[in-house]
Amino acid sequence: MRRAKRGVTLVEVMLASSILALMALSLFEGIAVAARIARENAEYLQADAYAFDLAWKRYNESYMALRNLTATPDEEITEEAAPMLYRANAPAVSHTTITRVVDPNDTSVELGLIISVDVEWGASSARRRLSSTHTATVFKGGTEDG
Repeated sequence: MRRAKRGVTLVEVMLASSILALMALSLFEGIAVAARIARENAEYLQADAYAFDLAWKRYNESYMALRNLTATPDEEITEEAAPMLYRANAPAVSHTTITRVVDPNDTSVELGLIISVDVEWGASSARRRLSSTHTATVFKGGTEDG
């Protein structure tokens, strides 16, 4: 009677190797997806911070300068201002809209301004957009407040 040799057959080795290869591929794919999501989140955070800074800059201008504006021209975002959004072939831009808020009972009474900043970035085929509205009461009781 022959004794069976202990060991691993070629089929078992191939099966184990293919399972290991599938696990490695799924791990690398998961890392690539996580890196893409982290990059996109960082871009959105930088776009939001840029929009807030731009709205804050507008808010700190004199009220009389702001009340005559309804929109500002699109501003190209420089690499120094927002490096994660900067693309040489598809520039990131911001657009600021300023809306006057009036008392519904007396439209001659101005309550304040809504400063809205939109930021667009990315390649033209996959353009991303962040609309960020920052509200500030810059006028109270007929005197400047901001």
